[in-house]
Amino acid sequence: MRDADDRSWVYKPIAHERRLHDFPAGTLARREVASYLLSYVMGIALVPVTVFVEDGPRGAGSMQRWIDDDAENPLVVADVTEGLPPHWHGFLLGIDEDDREIGLAHSPHPALRALALFDAVANNADRKGGHVLVGPDPDLGGIPHVWAVDNGLAFHTAPKLRTVLWGWAGQSLEPVEEMMLDQVATVPDGVFDGLITVGEIEALRQRAADLLAFGAFPGPSGLRPSLPWPPV
Repeated sequence: MRDADDRSWVYKPIAHERRLHDFPAGTLARREVASYLLSYVMGIALVPVTVFVEDGPRGAGSMQRWIDDDAENPLVVADVTEGLPPHWHGFLLGIDEDDREIGLAHSPHPALRALALFDAVANNADRKGGHVLVGPDPDLGGIPHVWAVDNGLAFHTAPKLRTVLWGWAGQSLEPVEEMMLDQVATVPDGVFDGLITVGEIEALRQRAADLLAFGAFPGPSGLRPSLPWPPV
């Protein structure tokens, strides 16, 4: 939809949210807004401006600035393994009907490293490749920028991290990343009020504190699926 200034927005009404077995009904729109605020708290500006509206065309919901994605140059790709960029982070997905190895790879772009940390803190349960876009930043003259969209499946109190961005698993945190985590671990009361529950806010702070204590990016636990499906 478009606003009075002819800007395009993605509108997600609560009334159209798909019911899920592991996330409370009617909460995804507010989680989208909380994800935008978390990106702001961490100082990484990866989530497009996202706001909550009470009076949308189909009722209350979230609105996120539309991003014109550069689909010709994706940052996450799935292909036969010999067709994947050799300098990217990759891993095997499986074997196709012609007995060829199929793999998934993502760019080593530093913005994706920041996004991987963001997802670990947010406990993102659905970071697919298609949720990582490259498009113009409308507030900086349209220069190319990495964006993270579809952030509603996040902030659960139970471990849920499912992502395609595992390329930095086990790597030590850099000082700037420790500063990001400290910002989350000490986030003031009130920042996420009305968007996620008190328990979810405390779990968010605790995940940031735990990552600081661990000193490195997390890796797949082996106790639950580590990839969303489909991954792209």
